Amino acid sequence: MREKELNIAVRLEKSVVNGPGTRYVIWVQGCPFRCAGCFNKEFQASIKKEIFEIEVLAKKILAVDGIEGVTYTGGEPMTQAEGLYHLSRILKKNGLTIACYTGFTLEELNDHDDPYIKKLLSLLDILIDGKYEEDKKTNLMWRGSSNQRIYFLSDAYSQQDFKELADEKEYSEMELVIGKEGIAFTGILEEKILRSLRASSTSRSSRLKKNEIET
Repeated sequence: MREKELNIAVRLEKSVVNGPGTRYVIWVQGCPFRCAGCFNKEFQASIKKEIFEIEVLAKKILAVDGIEGVTYTGGEPMTQAEGLYHLSRILKKNGLTIACYTGFTLEELNDHDDPYIKKLLSLLDILIDGKYEEDKKTNLMWRGSSNQRIYFLSDAYSQQDFKELADEKEYSEMELVIGKEGIAFTGILEEKILRSLRASSTSRSSRLKKNEIET
């Protein structure tokens, strides 16, 4: 894959549960962590899915009306830091904010030897760090396990903007997207709702696509 390309598993043009406001969400393909209980196991393998040139993808994103930013999740976004850096430069110049999930901690990212990770960090407005840990499973705003932390890396947002973060109370929020291939769901999902959704998946054509934000 060339330096200005991205390998993407799934895209969602508009979401209101993957960060502040209405956001374009990108799930990258490939993740080294293999977290127990991962809801996106099909995004773990390092295989080619949709390959996008950065400029082409940027045009698609900027053509979507009514979004205030983009969220990267996966998979593991930092495995494609170079491509996401180049994409973020374009998006930021056009007034969009950038949020990113990662299984790495911020400390690990700061010590990483990939220079594009630090370059990408310099463009992020929000970082949610930490692997999904099944024994710490919880429903918190934008997080699936209690070890995950939210960092506001620019002046675009602050913790005071979100009452739910200050309270640190249980918080569930989900979206269902009905399409030709079935039902896609995303957000922080309650287990009883997940069981119900999976039980309703009785054929390949109605198979549920798991686009949970837990990294």
